[in-house]
This record gives sequence, C-alpha cells and structure tokens, in this order.
Amino acid sequence: MAATIGIIAVLLAYPALTAASAQTATSASSTTASQTFVGPGPNGVGQGSWQGGGWMMGGPGFGQPQTRADVSVGQTISFTSTSGQYVVVGHKGENGTASGSITFTVTGNLTQGYTLSISGKVVVGSTTYTISSGSGQMSPSAATISGQGATSPTGAFILQGTSRGSFVGTTASVSLDLQSGSTEYVVVLNGSV
Repeated sequence: MAATIGIIAVLLAYPALTAASAQTATSASSTTASQTFVGPGPNGVGQGSWQGGGWMMGGPGFGQPQTRADVSVGQTISFTSTSGQYVVVGHKGENGTASGSITFTVTGNLTQGYTLSISGKVVVGSTTYTISSGSGQMSPSAATISGQGATSPTGAFILQGTSRGSFVGTTASVSLDLQSGSTEYVVVLNGSV
C-alpha cells in the first residue's frame, strides 16, 4: 500500500517537475544566448560570443568585416621561404628541412575575397615537388589563403597561408599537407612575399 501511494505521488509530481525543468532550461538558454565568451573562439582565433545558436567571432579574422586589400585580377603574389621544416606523418623521427617558392595569381574578385591559381615548387628533403595545378581563395584583407592542388612527382596537397599583415608585401607562413604515394608530409614554410 505504501509503495502504491509513493508511485502515485511521483506520477502526480512529474508534470510539475517537467514544467519547472522546462522553465529553467528556457531561462538558462535565453540568458546564455547573449553572453559574451572572452578568450579564444571555437576555432582558436579572436574573441567569440554565442548569439542565436551560433558563434559570432570578434576581432580580426573570419566572420567579421575586414578591410579590403587593394588587389586586382591578374596580380601575382610571390612567396619565397627563408626557412622551413617537414615531418612525415606517423613517423616523428623522419623530419628535416624544407623550402619553397609559391606564386599565387589572382584569378577572380569575390564579394568575400579573391580566387587564386597556385604554382611553384616545394622542396621536401631532397625531393622537389612542382605544383602542376592548384587553386585557392584569399580573404578580403589578403591576410589568409587556403587552397589545394596536385604536384609532380605525383602528389596532392592542401595549403593554408597566414600573413603578418597581408599577402601584399609582408612576411608570411605557408603550411602544406602533402601526400605523395603512401607518404604524407606536413610542411611549414616561413618567408616573405
């Protein structure tokens, strides 16, 4: 009898508990919806805030209006490394020096940046990889570049570049994930444009 009364009490209390928890969840979500997150955002860059179900990034970088660089279609941006290193993925002991010279040619003007063709060469250890085809995008401020392409000898790469200012006349770093056969290299080049 006591067990039956206990079960009935729980069943009667359940709607009240559900309504209270729903009210708490609603007020908690509306409170956190406008809170500012101070520190690195979800991608490690800038400052972020949670608004309307998504991260809004602050400071320079993606997701915010950027000062548009003065770049024209047909313009070439030449990157030449002054130092560089590579490591073979999965084999920490296999590493060494790398170098490269990469040319980014502006092929189009977008509302949110520029399209690029990528050419040049990357030297990993004693092997020179010539970029046979490559394409990418550059941010409106010309501060970041991302792209992909193919190499000869046979290989494929993805590329990420970051400048200290803009890719129009400053220093920069270019990272490549280069796959050649069964070997994958991570290459980091520092240099000037």
